[in-house]
Amino acid sequence: MLFLLILNIVLALVVGFDKTVVKSLFIHANKNIMQMIKYIRIPKIIMICITGAGLSASGCVLQTVLNNPLAEPFTLGISGGAACGVIISLLFNLSSRVGFLTVPFCAFIGAIISMLIVSILSSRKTFNHHTMILSGMIVSYMFTSITLLAFVLSPMDTLYMTFNWLMGSFSIFDERLIIIASAIVLSGIILLILSSNVLNAIYLGTDKSKTFGINIERNVKFLFFVTSLITATVVSISGIIGFVGLIVPNICKSIFGDNHSIIIPMSAYSGAMFLLACDTISTMIFSPIILPIGIITNILGGIFFLFLLIQKKT
Repeated sequence: MLFLLILNIVLALVVGFDKTVVKSLFIHANKNIMQMIKYIRIPKIIMICITGAGLSASGCVLQTVLNNPLAEPFTLGISGGAACGVIISLLFNLSSRVGFLTVPFCAFIGAIISMLIVSILSSRKTFNHHTMILSGMIVSYMFTSITLLAFVLSPMDTLYMTFNWLMGSFSIFDERLIIIASAIVLSGIILLILSSNVLNAIYLGTDKSKTFGINIERNVKFLFFVTSLITATVVSISGIIGFVGLIVPNICKSIFGDNHSIIIPMSAYSGAMFLLACDTISTMIFSPIILPIGIITNILGGIFFLFLLIQKKT
């Protein structure tokens, strides 16, 4: 597993360079290339790993809480709400007027609003996990429409950057957010891991979990809050990257079982590897054109989504 991560990182560092440049890295380091790797490639790799880990860990938790393998930040509308918050902050140039932390803050507000709407829609009668997924998809479309409207109203000089961000891309991000985003996402993942016993009890069912003296409603609200915070943080940097939280946790659960003290960290680790691999593919497939990473994850996620639906029917 460690070998795969190292291989992924090495590929992410050198992909896109021609053979002579790659050769010079190992024989005699070119100063300009080393500067590019230090100030562009390495920060990008860090953010890809943080994003993949955060989305996968969040997806793993949401699938358990909702008892649905199709649950993840994208399908529940959390990513859409966060993206809407970010695009509005960009439209009104709040980052320049208030400060660079405005972007993740607006993303968090959007994610929380989205999660609240989904929760209200799902709990009108009796709580239904399948209804929540449907509500999430509806809310996601609503926020996507608002986001696209804001995109149309964006100034011409920012259209390309905004479009790339909407598709899910690490080509352009505010490097000042790296330390803060890493701290928030890693802290959130640790909180989710510390909640493993609660998640194991929830996985056993509501009746059994109550026998352990666990306040299900309070813990579920806390878990929704943490996953929304993680999602908002990564969306404010990378844009909408769908299905990472769907694919990786399902594969990890099939390999490592249902103990959340194992599958949450393994989902986070595997998510980082998966997104790094997707980034390498997006860089290589139509080189020198770099595709937004969200295109690759959406294609793979759509296929996996269909596979899960077919498997569930059978």
